Amino acid sequence: MIETFIRRKYMDFRNIRGSRMCRKIVVFESDDWGSIRMPDKETYFCLLRNGVRVDNCPFMRYDSLATEQDLSLLFEVLYSYRDIRDNPPVLTANCVMANPDFKKISENNFSEYFYELVPETLRRYPQCTTSWELWKTGIRNRLFYPQFHGREHLNVSRWMKSLRTNLPETRLAFDLNVFGISKAITYENRDSYMEAYSIDTSDDYDKIISVIIEGLGLFRDKFDFSSDSFIAPNYVWPSIIEKTLKEEGVRYIQGQRIQFSPDPITGRVKKISHYTGQRNKYGLIYTVRNCAFEPSLNDKLDWVDECLAQVNSAFRCRKPAIITSHRLNFIGAIDPSNRDRNLIKFRNLLKTILFKWPDVEFMSSPELGKQIDLQLL
Repeated sequence: MIETFIRRKYMDFRNIRGSRMCRKIVVFESDDWGSIRMPDKETYFCLLRNGVRVDNCPFMRYDSLATEQDLSLLFEVLYSYRDIRDNPPVLTANCVMANPDFKKISENNFSEYFYELVPETLRRYPQCTTSWELWKTGIRNRLFYPQFHGREHLNVSRWMKSLRTNLPETRLAFDLNVFGISKAITYENRDSYMEAYSIDTSDDYDKIISVIIEGLGLFRDKFDFSSDSFIAPNYVWPSIIEKTLKEEGVRYIQGQRIQFSPDPITGRVKKISHYTGQRNKYGLIYTVRNCAFEPSLNDKLDWVDECLAQVNSAFRCRKPAIITSHRLNFIGAIDPSNRDRNLIKFRNLLKTILFKWPDVEFMSSPELGKQIDLQLL
């Protein structure tokens, strides 16, 4: 009883700051769409046989490009439910626009970086040949709403440097068309490749600014609309890039409560606290995730019960429930049972949300941002 009380108070404490609203709004934010991560089951077992402990990292164990079946089954679940305004739940699909072009990089002896666009990547994978078209179907049916996560989910400078110095695990992975070996499982002494907007030297500022501008341009070109929001891979970004985001049309910054802002001069990473409704000096509004549905990260936790408790706390504190649920939870390319069991849990979560709060409204991240923006005017 005491433990439940303490847990409830802790959840409420985290929801104290920020914009309040009477409406019960639920947003699902899902990162990493479009990024290769683990290409297929054969690659997974090849890395494992070569001593890379991909089995110890859920993202390496489950995450991959969303197949046609993955998308169809996910969309079927989303389409089955409706809120008070007759809208289905919508997944804010934070996506990248490109992946490394391994062939071209190798042909140029690692002297230069090349990328291929996500539609091209998808069409090269047998189970994903029409996945891009399914993305578009999801957009039309208000089930799947892409937003900008990055040009790629990769720190190009760090990765290319490691390839040129021939780090063994990095080169082995490269030969298998993999770039995302997690820092948590590598034997190599290096920084994370997944922190796309981390910086190690002052020269990196100009590089990531260029990558962001190019990536947002690719987003507009491929989707025929601009990305109103942005979320940095691994929640790592130097605050200086927010000026560029504003200039490129971004209005909202998704994230967790803590931003990791690297400083190449001191070598330190500054932790900056944010809350939903906070506005920065450029006028951009932060939204902060206060709920989680991540069953692939820990199969011992009752994620439905946990997420419902977090949603309850958000509504009790008159806050929108912003639920983080990464792509890996809905992927079955490596392990179909991962997708299948999580979709059952996802159905249960949606059904219970609608039962407990029949006046709930499902929104995308930009739709929530616009409501907050109107409230702050």
